[in-house]
Amino acid sequence: MGYDKIPRQKLSITKKNKEWREGCVEAYIDLSNSGSGFSKRRTELRDLYDYYNGIIDDADYNYVLKPYGKSRKNFPSQMRNYPIIKPIIDLLLGEKSKRPLNYTVTVQNSDSISIKENAKSEVIFKNLQQHFMQSVQNQGQEMGVDPDQEIQLPKHIADMFESSYVDNRAILGQKSLNYIMQEQEVYDKIQKAWFHYLVSGEVYTHRGVRSAEPFYDILNPIDVDYDLDPDLEFVEDGDWALVRKYSHASTIIDHYYEELTEDQILELEEPRHSETGGSYLNAQSPSNDENSNRNRLLEVVNVYWKSRKRIGFLTYMDPETGVMEEEEVEDGFRLPQELKQDGASVEWKWVNEVWEGTRIDGRMYININPIANQRLSLDNPSKCKLPINGRRYSDINSKNISLVKLGVPYQLNYNIYKYRLEVAVAKSKDIIAQFDINMIPKKWDMDKFMYFVDATGIAWVDYNKEGVKLSPQHQSVLDMSIKTISQYIELLNSIAIEWEKISGVSRQRQGEIGAYEGKASSQQAILQSSHITEDLFRKFERLEQRDFQALLDYSKEAWLTGKKTMYSMPDGTTDFLDLDSMDHLESNYGIFVSDAGKDQEKLQNIKGLTQAMMQNGTKPAAIAEMLDSDSFSEIKKNLKLADKASEELEAAQQQAQQEMQQQQMEAAQMAQQAQSLDNEKDRQKDIEIALINAESKNDPEGTSLALEKMMKDFDIKERELDLKTAEFEEKIRGSVEKESIDRDSNTVKREGDQIKQQIAKENANKRN
Repeated sequence: MGYDKIPRQKLSITKKNKEWREGCVEAYIDLSNSGSGFSKRRTELRDLYDYYNGIIDDADYNYVLKPYGKSRKNFPSQMRNYPIIKPIIDLLLGEKSKRPLNYTVTVQNSDSISIKENAKSEVIFKNLQQHFMQSVQNQGQEMGVDPDQEIQLPKHIADMFESSYVDNRAILGQKSLNYIMQEQEVYDKIQKAWFHYLVSGEVYTHRGVRSAEPFYDILNPIDVDYDLDPDLEFVEDGDWALVRKYSHASTIIDHYYEELTEDQILELEEPRHSETGGSYLNAQSPSNDENSNRNRLLEVVNVYWKSRKRIGFLTYMDPETGVMEEEEVEDGFRLPQELKQDGASVEWKWVNEVWEGTRIDGRMYININPIANQRLSLDNPSKCKLPINGRRYSDINSKNISLVKLGVPYQLNYNIYKYRLEVAVAKSKDIIAQFDINMIPKKWDMDKFMYFVDATGIAWVDYNKEGVKLSPQHQSVLDMSIKTISQYIELLNSIAIEWEKISGVSRQRQGEIGAYEGKASSQQAILQSSHITEDLFRKFERLEQRDFQALLDYSKEAWLTGKKTMYSMPDGTTDFLDLDSMDHLESNYGIFVSDAGKDQEKLQNIKGLTQAMMQNGTKPAAIAEMLDSDSFSEIKKNLKLADKASEELEAAQQQAQQEMQQQQMEAAQMAQQAQSLDNEKDRQKDIEIALINAESKNDPEGTSLALEKMMKDFDIKERELDLKTAEFEEKIRGSVEKESIDRDSNTVKREGDQIKQQIAKENANKRN
């Protein structure tokens, strides 16, 4: 059965009756079953999981174990599995668990730019207003503002908005996705999906709304089939997909209890014979035995496909405003006569719509309807996506192949050569001597003879024994050692090395460093190895991006009445989500998932500079926070803040140094002036003494009076000079004290700035 058997999809909803609905479900199931492609693929995928788990199929080794069509019996070895695939897969699983999962929610609404510009203008205006009020206050008029509050320049504000502005809707979107990731245990589920991707080369997910909450499930690749369009990269963009599982009747009844009728429940509970139809997995012979019926597995197929529906766009004039309005109407809408008279019209279009349906046990059809939560584009009502998503690793113009599939030939050859090595070791007897049995000494048995051979390396013989001749021909040496053992070991090493090259996981990457390998060569080998596997990671991360986008889209449908809750983050902190339904519903979110490989490489390089940063004065707390970070963007942001703080501190230090130099110059000038005053005092004293001496020669009696008067004048001048000196000294002390106060003030200011930065940082972390 092919696509030509699928019922017509471009029908009015009134014509999509019970027959049409069941026919659609049956058609897509038959399309999946056609040509036995699905069953063959299931078998091939199961084999890949067996290879990973080390479960071997003897049929793969028949040409070795049965070279002539007959089994070899009583061989000294048996075929076993010696895993070389599993360690590679397990290492990549471990690397994935340590790769940072960095995702950012953005808002792509058309008004995002205008909202950003308005916010920037508001901040600039507030800063200019603050500057004006400070200026007025400095002129003596009290304005009630902080005179020391820093005023940012408009250019600085603009730069800040360009580098760090985040729309409030994006912040709420980020919080919403964080909550879903935690509640749905997405991190653990992604690890499971990664395992399927490595083993089978396929990964499939199911996203939707369940119990008014978004859900995220990982599907078994064995159970999934979908539209194999050669140009299709992601399943959600295809026309159809189905999930085929097998469950017990009781499990099915519990899961679909609300959709099943009483008759259908009774029918599922009753035992059936195989000739009545129905699908069994590995069917044992069904019987009327109650235990047999209880243990049987029934097939359940969930089908999802894109159908078509007709919607109308009603254009009419609002009687209150007189403005033409447009409104979407459902199929079957009839334009009232009064609206026709007012110039109203309806334009009809066909758009896509996702349907779902379930078939149970090959005979029972339930829940065939359009899915309740459609993922529609705000710009294009016909653009919708399936709830099933997934991708294959390498199916472009070729059959898909996985990493395990690539390793199967190497695993088979490795097991074969290990088998041959074991046989060779069992057959190898080293070099042995041949003796005529008659040469065993008299009264010795074989056990005693062999004991002396093993214990001493000497074979005692009795040449006097009757029948023993002294001819050396009775003694010879037989070499029973196997020379090919070393060759087998070399072959095994060669196979392992070749497989490691193909997989991209070198021995250096596994932690095996040769004794003579330098650090540089080892790092280069690891880097080259990561380049091979990076495509695996990159393609998987694109699927993650698609799924995170879907979860955020489905949350709009799930939280139509809003959402208020508290949730825990991976680092143990808690956050609060308070979401307005309309803002959330009208937000056009976008998801950006960073390149984890490049981020991890950058992280390691940055973290390798911690010692140099400590030597350059970076605070231990900042370094510890950097080492604990899993996001390069977060480290980059913190480093920018640290650089800004460092620049501000350096500028403050330069200003303080300049002020100190100025104060030192003023103090030196004051000291020089004080010294000049002292010199002036001494010079005046010398002059007065000289005058006294000169006058004493001419008028001895008047000299005493003059001396007395001079001493009084000198005392007055001395007090004046002392007063001036005291004033200069007070100025010097004041200058020094001012310097100390300024230093203390700068210290307090710096500490305050650091506290402000820390608070801002914590607020930023909370926003993110």
